[in-house]
Amino acid sequence: MTTTFTRTREQLRTLVLGKLGVYSVGETISSDDSNLVYEAIDLRLKEMHRLGVFWRKVTSVPVTFSLSASIATASAGAGEVLFPIRLTYTNGSQDDPIRIIGKDEYADIPDKTRGGNPEVAMWKGGSEFIFYPVPTADGTGKLLYEKIADDTAASTAPDVEVSMMRWLKDIVAYDLGDHFGLPEARMVRLEREAKAAELNIRKLAVERTDYTPVAVDDWTGIRNSRETDYGFMR
Repeated sequence: MTTTFTRTREQLRTLVLGKLGVYSVGETISSDDSNLVYEAIDLRLKEMHRLGVFWRKVTSVPVTFSLSASIATASAGAGEVLFPIRLTYTNGSQDDPIRIIGKDEYADIPDKTRGGNPEVAMWKGGSEFIFYPVPTADGTGKLLYEKIADDTAASTAPDVEVSMMRWLKDIVAYDLGDHFGLPEARMVRLEREAKAAELNIRKLAVERTDYTPVAVDDWTGIRNSRETDYGFMR
């Protein structure tokens, strides 16, 4: 039994064009049609991640970057940051947590030039942060962040879980329906299927937790223990 497998963007392309009725088994797919599907996949992957986290994409190791003395702004240098999760500042050997704040909270700081060990940082977007207090010595920042999905590449799997590709196919097919001149009745059906596919992708992304079973072997002992705790032992 095989439990680990991948599907390439070319295989996803073929499924999309087949659903649209513009491809049959044995036919040759034009490069123009292929590029159109690849672009539609990339646009959807980027948009879906911006609309909300459909699937987690967090590396286990934070990206490390340098903070310079007397300079408030620093860049983590990481591309495709969707949003920061955890930020720390190291001045020596200890990682001190940095609270990530918004623009309004940063604007309320009266003296933004005060020096010291940074305690908060405003995320400017991308990989840029403004630290406060301004570091008085060189240090190191460590950023753990949610990453936007990568673009597709030839002969590789799209940046999405394999379990979601069936539903991604329905969404991309709807995106391309007008381009291939599908009738309105067919577009209504594709729209309905695309909405259901989005819900199913969200369901597949939900974290599953296996609750640890608790074995109860002695009800009498538990009852007596509780009665003792509440002071009415009989």
